Amino acid sequence: MSREAHLRWEQVWLAEAVRLAEEAGPLDDSQALARAQRLPATEKDQLLERAWLLGQRLGWTAQMKRVRDAGWLLLLLVAGAILALTNGLLFSVLTDGRSINAASGFVSALGFHSVSLLFWLVSIPLARNQRRPGGGLSIGRWLMAGVVRLPMWRGPQTASLMQAGTLLVVRERLSPWAFGLLSHLIWTFGFGFVLLGLLFAFAFREYQLTWETTILAPEWFAAFARVTGYLPSLLGVPVPDLSPTAAAAGAGTGALSGMERAGAWPAREAAAWLLACVALYGLLPRALCVVWCAWVMRRAARRVDIDLTDPYYQRLRARLQALERAEVTDAEHPGPRDTSRARPDTGVPHTGFAVVGFELGCDGDWLPAALESSARIAVCIAGSMPEQVQLQSQLASLQPARLLVVCNPQASPDRGTLRFLRGAGLCAGQCALTFAVQPATGDSEDASHSNRAGLDRWRVWTSDNDLRGWQVFDDASAAAPWALEAA
Repeated sequence: MSREAHLRWEQVWLAEAVRLAEEAGPLDDSQALARAQRLPATEKDQLLERAWLLGQRLGWTAQMKRVRDAGWLLLLLVAGAILALTNGLLFSVLTDGRSINAASGFVSALGFHSVSLLFWLVSIPLARNQRRPGGGLSIGRWLMAGVVRLPMWRGPQTASLMQAGTLLVVRERLSPWAFGLLSHLIWTFGFGFVLLGLLFAFAFREYQLTWETTILAPEWFAAFARVTGYLPSLLGVPVPDLSPTAAAAGAGTGALSGMERAGAWPAREAAAWLLACVALYGLLPRALCVVWCAWVMRRAARRVDIDLTDPYYQRLRARLQALERAEVTDAEHPGPRDTSRARPDTGVPHTGFAVVGFELGCDGDWLPAALESSARIAVCIAGSMPEQVQLQSQLASLQPARLLVVCNPQASPDRGTLRFLRGAGLCAGQCALTFAVQPATGDSEDASHSNRAGLDRWRVWTSDNDLRGWQVFDDASAAAPWALEAA
């Protein structure tokens, strides 16, 4: 799953969690709704942004991050499941003796796998009318049921998040694919280790594959060998000949009379037959199912979205539209409308420039004196939500021609930084980003290298996040001429 698809899935998941939480009563979302409305995006993206802001305030985003960070623990559980599965399959095939019953060994290695795979295939069409989560007879479902009970999932937000995730999976009809992906991965690695174990055992110990029966005729085992060995034979794997004539020729006089009780397969051919059956009927189908599930989940992550026809989202859309500013139009000379412009036209001329220090210590000379004296507003904020809302209200009233945002190059830009820059950029004609580079102390080469690495990181981040129209200067002194042009 790509990064964009994964992020979209988390946004929709969180939006559904907020929707469920608001069924018990509306949340205080005045600030979140106002910030989302100023986002230059579609109504869906604005609603997702509102839910994300509320999720940050309620601690749900932090809970989701803790779960992502605890992914290593899930990997350990998957490894444990694979080890247990492998040992169980090998133990059922390689008994304490040197004789392996071919038919029972085949069923032991592939029986439960075949049943669980059949249940999973049946669950796919049933998912169309599914009303509750499920993954069929799936190891992945059992493993996930245990994971959600781990300590990092416990908390006041767990119930809402899990309920929202469950409803989202069911709504998108992804239960078999989500749980099946993990289950098929476990089976794939398990069969890989089973093949390695069988190869090691057959290479360094002598086993005799036999068939034994009390009530079945020898022809039944001959037919069993032909049917199961059909696909291996297409790849050149020899299939043991268990016909009565071949058995009599191989055993000598009197062997045919004892064939109704027991028989032995040629050791080399029997070992090749068992290895080929495990690979073709066990490993290959599970590997193909992994690819299938991953493809379906990738497509689903790209198309997943909120349902704007839902009454809940209809009410939110009405509240968003009520926050839109009225545009000044001239009925006689309407002129061409620029549909590509995301910044709203308030009819107020953009004049002067504003300088904002974002997430700075603000206890030093972060701004040149020439800029501070000429700016319509020069303010430094720590980045808290109330400070951002108040500042954006001031910028919306001033409507500066140019906005210069000063950041710390050593800080790491994140989603909150991106939201602030996009929201503040709606209130200015042109925008630029610059940095409060700290003077070099101690080793000047190390300080210079650290500053340059920070600047490069920010430039890559602005490019990756598509901050169109934002100029980037290395420091405030370099940005001063650009800002003073609007003074």
